[in-house]
Amino acid sequence: MILCAALIMAMLAYQASAGCGRWVVRETTDYLQDPVFDEAVASSTGPNATVPSASPSNQSEEKKNDKAADIEPKAVQEKASAVDLSGKWMVMLLQDQGQQSLESPLDLILIQSGDRLQGYGTLEEKGAQIPATATGSLSQDDVRLDVKLTKQNKEYRLDLSLINSTLEGSYELYESDKLSEKGNATADRSAS
Repeated sequence: MILCAALIMAMLAYQASAGCGRWVVRETTDYLQDPVFDEAVASSTGPNATVPSASPSNQSEEKKNDKAADIEPKAVQEKASAVDLSGKWMVMLLQDQGQQSLESPLDLILIQSGDRLQGYGTLEEKGAQIPATATGSLSQDDVRLDVKLTKQNKEYRLDLSLINSTLEGSYELYESDKLSEKGNATADRSAS
């Protein structure tokens, strides 16, 4: 009985030490100059994308995913794939304070998977570069992004519309889950 309990504890300790499901924040990374990330994006999107061959154990899982994809309306799949927001974006957050306007630039790198978006970047606020993570969704020409600042308890919620090749709309800033600021937001693809 003691041997059995020791084996179970050893197995649980081994699984926990593997670090499965953990996120590692890399403090020394320049979020706009990350060759490892750029290579991953390039290999997973665009015309050069390749799909690794499936092992027999993964083939049944892929069949389940294919059936789930067939359930999704074809029009939504076609529209989501027609618009590709993957890449580097410069978002300008403009807060109007009477005669004075405050701009906060937000550099984002977005990855799109169907109608889902995720990414990371930095917000420039009062001369400081604050790391941020982004998640969101795309429906027709509307984009919803939630940008969380990793070192502060702040979240920007952006509601944007795709107009030609730019995104335009509004944002709300929540601090400790309380609305603290509203403004306009525009986003353009970064040249670099």
